[in-house]
Amino acid sequence: MPFESRFNTVADLVQSTVVAICEQLKNFGFEPLPQIQRLDWVTSSGVIQSQIWNEIYEADLIFCDVTGYNANVMFEAGVCGAWKHIQQVVFIRDHFYKGQSPFDLAPIRYTEYELTSEGVNKFRQKIEQHVRNAMIAFPDMKSDVAPIHLPLHIKFEHGQDDLRIFTPPFAHRRVISYALEFGSIAFFSHSWASIGKRAFLNFSMHFRARFSNILSEGAFIGVGLRSQHFFANFAHILYLKRDGSIILTEPNEVSPAFYVDTQLRGITPIDLASFHEFRIRFDENELSVEVDGHKTTKQVAQMPKVFGPGLIRLQSYGSWMAVGEIQISE
Repeated sequence: MPFESRFNTVADLVQSTVVAICEQLKNFGFEPLPQIQRLDWVTSSGVIQSQIWNEIYEADLIFCDVTGYNANVMFEAGVCGAWKHIQQVVFIRDHFYKGQSPFDLAPIRYTEYELTSEGVNKFRQKIEQHVRNAMIAFPDMKSDVAPIHLPLHIKFEHGQDDLRIFTPPFAHRRVISYALEFGSIAFFSHSWASIGKRAFLNFSMHFRARFSNILSEGAFIGVGLRSQHFFANFAHILYLKRDGSIILTEPNEVSPAFYVDTQLRGITPIDLASFHEFRIRFDENELSVEVDGHKTTKQVAQMPKVFGPGLIRLQSYGSWMAVGEIQISE
């Protein structure tokens, strides 16, 4: 936005709303917390143009206030449009500005704001939705990965990594003892690995996995199905706990958690050093899950909430996860 005093109120609204949402993310172990910047808030020295390009390049979500079609803003907005995915750039504009839109911007949807008591509340709600959408998409937008073709069969018996399995940038990752070991004990938000970035809908899956470097009494290993995010309310998650119990996390529309944990098996002695067998079938009719021979089937028509296509996301908590073999077919 232009660095003019009349835009400071808009900047403060965006900043305070984003900060409030980021504070809520602490409850999910989201580290490091997202930050919001406007260039004149940055105190580092250096050439201002370099700082602009660096901030744009690093940002996961950008708000462009095109009110008045300021020449500098329009040039920077063009850079944003070229570098970023369309959902990462939000064009905002004062509702009462009646200037003619440039031809290339005319088809773009704007988020308009009114600096009235009622308008401010509506604008905050719109900002919150944009930010939440960006937070959901964030983990899966980092880096490129090789395409996934089915049927898929990956084994680590030769001690070689397979980059078709994608882990977030700060996750631990290495191949040892015929397995890919990954995860983050400190931050749950880094403790996962997806099967590429392919969105799966109907599939059968078998994988072998074991616990590694357990540091929490509540440690678990498992997999998120049709996963939209690593948060519990954005996937159907099957996991085996350290105490041998088996849990299926199912999303729903019930506040405040928006998910429920269903215990499929109670506390059962298990060998924490051994591999455990996971088998899943998910299609239009049913979800069938099995861990070490303990099988449960859910009818899709009776499930509280069902997601469309999503990632297959291996997940762990309080422990690294070692995966020895993965098979997926349609």
